[in-house]
Amino acid sequence: MSGIQDGSYTGPMTPETQRLPLRDRLPDYLALFAVGVAVSATIGLVIWLVSSAHLADAVGYTMAGLGVVLLLSGGASGGGFANIGVGAVEAMFGGRRRHDDDAGDPNVRMGRATSVDPYERLRKGLRPGPNPMAFWRVIGGACYLALGIAISGLG
Repeated sequence: MSGIQDGSYTGPMTPETQRLPLRDRLPDYLALFAVGVAVSATIGLVIWLVSSAHLADAVGYTMAGLGVVLLLSGGASGGGFANIGVGAVEAMFGGRRRHDDDAGDPNVRMGRATSVDPYERLRKGLRPGPNPMAFWRVIGGACYLALGIAISGLG
């Protein structure tokens, strides 16, 4: 058994070595979700005080708006769409490559042009790796959206 699995590892905890099970991370996720509910409820309360909206509508629409923002940001980063925009601009206007695999090439270091497929960055953006943070943003966004719609339905 390795030191990481049996708990005897005393080295620095990096994202590669810090793999907590979901049951250990879930209380942190729920606490962060509760903070989001409290902040959006506070913003909804302020909107209710300064407008003629019903309290349930003000809080519900604020939570639903937070849910939509989280859904969009999680979907864009998890689906690789955040990388596509940069890749498309570089492919269209001939931007330079920013990959570490070119660091050893003397032509790249000297600023000389190399034969590069301009759409390589686009293809990499279409196949993103696993992104758990984006996944949990989407899950949280769906929960905020459902909660916001339910609260607005009460009013």
